[in-house]
Amino acid sequence: MIIQCTKKLADEMKIKVEKPDLLNGRLLHSWSAHIFKIGRTKCVMIMNNVSRYHFIIYGLLKKDFNNLSEIIKNEMITNFFADEFLVDDINKYLDQIGDIQYTATSDRSIISQINDSILITQHILYEEAEKGNPVYIYDINRELNSMPMMKIKGDPKDVMRLHLSTFND
Repeated sequence: MIIQCTKKLADEMKIKVEKPDLLNGRLLHSWSAHIFKIGRTKCVMIMNNVSRYHFIIYGLLKKDFNNLSEIIKNEMITNFFADEFLVDDINKYLDQIGDIQYTATSDRSIISQINDSILITQHILYEEAEKGNPVYIYDINRELNSMPMMKIKGDPKDVMRLHLSTFND
């Protein structure tokens, strides 16, 4: 699996990243990631490069960046199940993930969509906070993946579900 990191995230992880070689990898196993803050809390947004399916990892501490690969895999699984993807489809996908390799970003449109999702997330959080309502990051992830995106002509959850169901057929 390839995670294309923004410079800001690579600096936080204290790693050097180079341009990705996406020709040799499976495109569905390519994701992009960016770090941001909600208040003073560090978060990472992960977005699939093909389906634009994405999720937020909330509340990361400095030590978590040493183990980010495992956190990403666990959060991915949690979000797949929360979006009710079929277990067999998830297992087929996860069986071929392999080790996570970190590279530099290569598609500015994905970073733009990540930034749009971050703005939407912040809007939802601040609006609900003003009303005094509790907000759960997993609910926000569900909402974000139900919003249509022009680039993929649909919503990310349905596009990812389609790709997972036809994965290795």
